[in-house]
Amino acid sequence: MERRRALLDSLVALKGAHEQATVVLSGIMIDAVRASKGSGAVPQVKAMRAYRKAIKTLKIQCLQVEMVLAELDKPGLPE
Repeated sequence: MERRRALLDSLVALKGAHEQATVVLSGIMIDAVRASKGSGAVPQVKAMRAYRKAIKTLKIQCLQVEMVLAELDKPGLPE
């Protein structure tokens, strides 16, 4: 049961990291479209850094899920 709980916790964290990256990228894209139409400034460097950080977090959470799944696949371990 502990491994299943770890998997669920990891999946929740992965989903949260994905949502965070999506929100940041959405803001960057909105700024880019406005800038291309001449009605706004280009996306800020701060937003790009936030997106890079969100992607790093997303990668870490993916690795965490993979590790938990690998533990679940080990033969001879009770679920």
